[in-house]
Amino acid sequence: MKNKIIYTFTAERLIEFKDRNLGQIINSTTYLNNLDNKLDLKNDFNYYVDISNLYKSNIDMKNLLIEKILANSFAQDNIYILLDENSKSKFKEEFITSFDGFKTIQTIYGEGRNYNIDFITMSNENLKELGKSLQKDLIGHDRFKEDFLEKIKNFPILYKLDEMKIFSLLINGNPGVGKTEVARILHKSLYPDSKMIKINLGNYKTQGALNSLIGSPIGFIGSERGGELSNKIRNSDSKIILIDELEKADTDIFNFFYELLEDGKFTDLVGNEYNLNGYLIIFTTNLSKDNYKNVLPLPLISRITLKYIFEDPTSIEKKIFIQKRIEEILKKYNEKIKKPKIEKSEIEKNIDYKIINNIFDYRVINRIITNALIKALEDSQRKKR
Repeated sequence: MKNKIIYTFTAERLIEFKDRNLGQIINSTTYLNNLDNKLDLKNDFNYYVDISNLYKSNIDMKNLLIEKILANSFAQDNIYILLDENSKSKFKEEFITSFDGFKTIQTIYGEGRNYNIDFITMSNENLKELGKSLQKDLIGHDRFKEDFLEKIKNFPILYKLDEMKIFSLLINGNPGVGKTEVARILHKSLYPDSKMIKINLGNYKTQGALNSLIGSPIGFIGSERGGELSNKIRNSDSKIILIDELEKADTDIFNFFYELLEDGKFTDLVGNEYNLNGYLIIFTTNLSKDNYKNVLPLPLISRITLKYIFEDPTSIEKKIFIQKRIEEILKKYNEKIKKPKIEKSEIEKNIDYKIINNIFDYRVINRIITNALIKALEDSQRKKR
């Protein structure tokens, strides 16, 4: 039976469906304007109504709209409701429905692959796969990998005992040593089809920073737009939040986060509640082991599940990184550009390891690698003249 997607809410999901070539996209307006009538849908098609982002939104009359969509689905056997995996149980409980016509976004994205794995329902197999991803993509920091995997394995137990609502991780260290890479690896492994939730507190330097984070009170200019964190949570199925440059936060934001870690949820300034139970929040700072306790408030530090200092990379780790990045960049070059043909050795010869001995920031080293590629291309073109 052929599939058709009835898109109902956000432009982002529409783009995802089109990019994945999931079938004909029916304009949402056509569907929503006919919710009070039985639509003339052909029996040889399955119709999927995506309400995943609608369900997490704060628009007026949201519940009434969802009730109408459900009623329309009850009436026709070939209409399915699309939700993300982590919302399904809560949704069925909230709308007190025994309706079985649910599919997850992950199901129609592809069979035989795990998508959007929840930390509190993670299987041993999921944990092993996560360990493989960390081992493959995070260079060095071996002790951290072991401790993190052990503690994340115990998270479901502590969660069920109501002893830990949110798993929180604080990583300190110099810029470019792999702190934010941890969040990217975990997100890519567990939520590959969702937007990453990342907040850089280096951008929150003005008075009223908390309003920018979770929204302004009703009556203030811009209150209808919400805050960066609340909007990103609504628009992503990911349960990983990266909070970068935590040391740049002001007192209000510090207070917000240690209350969030305690309660597992927060209420924005217009009264919408966000339940983050079962989430992983990764805080990063450029502070060292000698000064982070002097900058970050103790009530916040005491609530962090796991704290780690990332040391600067060793010479061996830098060489591993260089080889890995050359292979990755060369693979993309051969897929997207192809000519002139470039060999790995041609890039390597343009890298000055004496300079790299005094560099400990992977981002800077990566720029040296990309410059080496450009130099190899220039040399190749010069030879042809």
